[in-house]
Amino acid sequence: MKKCSSKKHSEIDAINYCHECKIYLCNKCLKYHSELFEDHHLYNINNNINEIFTGYCKEKGHNDILKYFCKNHNKLCCGDCVVKIEGKEYGQHKDCELCFIKEIKDNKKKKLKENIKYLEDFKFEYSVNELEKLFDKINENKEILKMKIQKKFTEVRNTLNEREDEILLEVDNQFNNLYINEDLIEKSKVLPNKIKISLEKGKSIDKDWNENEINYYINDCIEIENNIKNINIINENILKRNSNKNKKIKFIPDEDSINNILEIIKNFGEIYDYKFNFKNCPININENRKYIISGDKMNILTKVEKNGIMGTICENKLEELTEHKWKIKILKTEKKNIMVGVAPIDFDINSSNYDNCGWYFYCFNSKLYSGPPHNYSGRETNLSEINDEIIIIMNMNKRTLKFIIDDEDKGESYTDIPIDKPLFPAVFLYNKNDSVEMLEC
Repeated sequence: MKKCSSKKHSEIDAINYCHECKIYLCNKCLKYHSELFEDHHLYNINNNINEIFTGYCKEKGHNDILKYFCKNHNKLCCGDCVVKIEGKEYGQHKDCELCFIKEIKDNKKKKLKENIKYLEDFKFEYSVNELEKLFDKINENKEILKMKIQKKFTEVRNTLNEREDEILLEVDNQFNNLYINEDLIEKSKVLPNKIKISLEKGKSIDKDWNENEINYYINDCIEIENNIKNINIINENILKRNSNKNKKIKFIPDEDSINNILEIIKNFGEIYDYKFNFKNCPININENRKYIISGDKMNILTKVEKNGIMGTICENKLEELTEHKWKIKILKTEKKNIMVGVAPIDFDINSSNYDNCGWYFYCFNSKLYSGPPHNYSGRETNLSEINDEIIIIMNMNKRTLKFIIDDEDKGESYTDIPIDKPLFPAVFLYNKNDSVEMLEC
């Protein structure tokens, strides 16, 4: 919000602007100004207007009247803007095509009429309500994507933390087994006392040996022998582990390998706007019909088992009120036993009558196969046989589906496709090693 031009009121918001005085006025100044200059033109300032055209240049340090028009930038300029002298705040338009403002008035008046006509005829492609829904959907997709990213990085962090804990535990075990440790030190503390007690008891037995109490003396002898055995074990452990003091335990990988791992982590993950891919299909492909998903964008599907149909739905749902266009490129096939089209989210690849399978073009014989309301099971088409690429266009607004082969477009193959369930691009592969790539158009 503009402030009052008076130095005394420079912290007060302006509510009016005087065209003749070229100043901004607060409520205090306005009263006196109106009494003194009744014929001056005042402009009210509201919250939506921060600047009022004064006829003077607004560039920093420029105080001249706007006299010129820059054709390059479609902008009004002052003398400081076009001056040939090089300066920090001057000459921004010195190399542009310039003219006096009055020379463009007829052109701007003509353009104004064109703009009025354009604004009168302008129509929004979407209503505000539709735009709000679209915005909400975009935000929802954004948050879902962020959650997926967080989940993946959490998995990576958890795996790293688990591996770190394993290695740290292994370090403890290695050092405890190889070197002198706290447990061995605690045991060694009792050695002098054990030796002293065993020695005194041994001398006492030897001095007072009594055959009449032989069982007591033999028991004491056994106890002394066990003590000596334990003393020797502790001593041997000390000697053995002390001999390992020059051995080194190292952590692998080396510095170069660690740097390589860090480089992989730095470059882990990728954000791309590729619309169609098979990576996160909304319906899991039947695991008994093995497949491979590959390609930089996870948009290549390959069948790797001989028997059974394999069908899949692409990741992205076809949005309402939109025309979607994509291309299927056949990378490898012997018989072209490949079907391409669209399918509902609950499609059934095991259905024999296509009631819930979707709407397809069969590359093998250029025929149509679908569920209701068409129920095609080999309907002839006017489309030629596909060589290696086919473009698919689904118009969600018109509910139509068509296939373009070698730039040959002969209209919609399907009309009135139900959209009561979410629809997705779909592919069926029949033969082992058949492979297709899905591409954006």
